[in-house]
Amino acid sequence: MAKSTEVTLKDFQRLEYVQIAPRGALVAISGRNAQGKSSILDGLEATIIGHNKRDVPRPVREGQKTAEVVNILDNGMTLTRKYKADGSSSLTGKASDGSKVAQATLNGMLGSLGMDAGAFSLLDDKKQLAVVLDLADLPFDPAKLATDQKAIFEQRTFINRKAKELEAQVARYGDLPPAPTAEVSVVELAEEIRAAEQVERKQEDDHAMLVRSNSELDRLNSEIQRLTAQRAIVESDLDSVRQIIEGHEPLPDIDALRERMATAEETNRTVRTAKEKANLVFQLEATQDQAEGLTKQLEALDKQKADGLAAAAFPVEGMSFDEEGVLLNGRPFRKASTREQTIASAHMIIASNPELRVMIVRNGNDLDSDGLAELEALGDAHDFQIFAEFVDESGEFGWTIEDGKVA
Repeated sequence: MAKSTEVTLKDFQRLEYVQIAPRGALVAISGRNAQGKSSILDGLEATIIGHNKRDVPRPVREGQKTAEVVNILDNGMTLTRKYKADGSSSLTGKASDGSKVAQATLNGMLGSLGMDAGAFSLLDDKKQLAVVLDLADLPFDPAKLATDQKAIFEQRTFINRKAKELEAQVARYGDLPPAPTAEVSVVELAEEIRAAEQVERKQEDDHAMLVRSNSELDRLNSEIQRLTAQRAIVESDLDSVRQIIEGHEPLPDIDALRERMATAEETNRTVRTAKEKANLVFQLEATQDQAEGLTKQLEALDKQKADGLAAAAFPVEGMSFDEEGVLLNGRPFRKASTREQTIASAHMIIASNPELRVMIVRNGNDLDSDGLAELEALGDAHDFQIFAEFVDESGEFGWTIEDGKVA
């Protein structure tokens, strides 16, 4: 772990010459506006992270040809950033044994958020969420969980749409009249009618035969003497015919069969309609069961996420997230107060556990006394050195900068 023991800035931006030997967790840089307070934080950052031409377009104080910022760390490193009037710069880093310290080495000593406590607040929602997920110890994969939820939700939407369509189709049938469980076989019914007609014709023929036999008997009786022998034969035939007639089956109700034949198609249409409705009801119930199952899957994923968030170790108390971004005490991070954002961002830098324990806070005036005390306590608790800029005209608060010098 490393912190600054001495920072010297000469002709850098607004500063003529400033030398600070920071002590304690909170290093307050105070003074009136436009006196060079921000220049100290810019110079400190330039020795560690590198020079940013956009943030510091004119690093050399007006009227001077060169500028220099020297940052001595308690691990024996000395970092020197030199500037020329044209804005070009170079970094010379030396370790305690005299070996060179490259920018890559310094980068490796920093966490993913660098050293500016305001950096996290400037990220968009998705990048903030990525940082939090990288630092938080979650018992589940948020990306996979979100993908699973989206897939099941889309599937359930499709199933519910299908269920609505089936409901509309079922509703069109309305209340159907009672119907047999099976359709009437018109072929079988026609066969029954043909068989009954054959029986009817045979019985009519038999009755006609009886009439003819009786007539013949009457005729023969009138000639009995002459036709005795023939009469015996006819009587024998008559007895046979009687036996046949006595053995006749009851005549089927042909009219009833014809009536059934006339209503068969209507009956069958009712049976088919009832089957169609029953099939749609079956599909509807199956679809609704499927949608209910998918809903339970979504509820299970929601519970997994809720349980995971409850058990997760976030770098900041009250921090969580949803599909849109980072939350702080249940509200979007960007809706939190500047004080809350600053303290939370400081927590985030600390959670990245960098080897270089130096942090800068540019908006110190947005912290009230409680926020300032919390920031200092945070530095003490985690062995961090926090350089914070404040507008103060009393000259009694921290390192007071006036006209580019320490007052």
